[in-house]
Amino acid sequence: MMSVKVERFSSPGKGNGLRAVSGVPAGGRVWSAAPLAACVSNTLTGEVCSGCFTRRASLRRCSQCRTARYCNASCQRRAWSVHKRECVCLRDLLPRAPTDSVRLAARILFTPTLNSSTKQSEELYTLEEHES
Repeated sequence: MMSVKVERFSSPGKGNGLRAVSGVPAGGRVWSAAPLAACVSNTLTGEVCSGCFTRRASLRRCSQCRTARYCNASCQRRAWSVHKRECVCLRDLLPRAPTDSVRLAARILFTPTLNSSTKQSEELYTLEEHES
């Protein structure tokens, strides 16, 4: 499959965008990337796994922060690298819970990708570009 070249651009009043700079075949993928960060909304914590985001009737609660919930022990272990730094913060805030946007911002700040080098073809936004 031929790769499509893309470029980031800024549109005044509308924000940043991504556009193809070469022909895109019908049904072709322009861009695909894993999210930098994601979290379950506070309104859904009782029914959505914090690791794989699957809806479940029964979830296991993190014994430390008592906020995050997981399908099972293996799902919790896989999510630990993302959850470990926020777990300490959530535990210290009990019984209060930060808003969804505060938790998401914390996950972005805790993401190790921001502190490591990236391939030249990838360009990460600065923290200032995420401000609104």
